[in-house]
Amino acid sequence: MPLSEIAATLETTLARDYAMLGDGQPERVGGEGPSAVLGLLRLSAVGQSCRIEGAVIGDVSIIILDGERMERWTDPSAGPFEARTIAAAGTGPRPEGEPISAPALAQIHENRRFLNKPDGYWAVHPVLSWRRGVRSFIATVSPTATVLLASDGFMRLVDVLKRYDEAGLMQAVVSEGAAALVAELRRLESGDPRTERFNRVKIHDDATALVVMPGLPAAEFIQQ
Repeated sequence: MPLSEIAATLETTLARDYAMLGDGQPERVGGEGPSAVLGLLRLSAVGQSCRIEGAVIGDVSIIILDGERMERWTDPSAGPFEARTIAAAGTGPRPEGEPISAPALAQIHENRRFLNKPDGYWAVHPVLSWRRGVRSFIATVSPTATVLLASDGFMRLVDVLKRYDEAGLMQAVVSEGAAALVAELRRLESGDPRTERFNRVKIHDDATALVVMPGLPAAEFIQQ
C-alpha cells in the first residue's frame, strides 16, 4: 500500500475513533484538541540496493547517511510558528519549575488558528483534515547506509542545543546508538532548568528515535 493510502486510512480511522468518544471530548475552537506529528518509513530491497520511502507531517526528520552522502527530509511548515513561540518566550532566565511561560503559551494558542491550513502548519488531528500536509520522499541507498527517523525533541541536539551538526549527529548515532544520545540530551536539558544556556519553549520535550541500517536484521527504537 502506498504511504499516502496508509495516511488516508489513518485519518479516517482517527476521526471515527475520536467521534466515538462522544461529548466528553468536544472539539473547541479550531485547532484545539489533540494533535501529533507523524513519520512513516519503509525500506525494500532493489537488487543490491535499498529503496527508502518516507512520509512526514509535522517537524519529524528522516536523515540518511550513506557514505559521503547525507540528506534530511522533514516538514518545515512549523518553523515560522515555532520561531514566534520562542520569541514570545523571551531570552531571560525562566522561574524555576515553570514548564512554559505565559506569553509562549498564548502564542501557541494563536498559532493553532493556522493548523492544517495551506498558509499555516500541519499535524495529525482527529477533526481537522491533514492528509494534504503529508510530504513524501523516495531515495535509493546502499545496504551500508544508516537511516534515522527522529522527532523534533531528539533533533534538539542539532536544532536547539547545538551539540552536533547533522553529520556529527549521524556519526554519533552509528558509534554510540540512540539511547546514549537521548541520555546526553536529557543531561543537557536538566543542566539548564531555567533556559539560560539554551533558549527553548519547553524545558524537556519528548524524544523519539528509530535507527535503521538496511543491511542489518533489526532496528533500534528509543522513545522517552
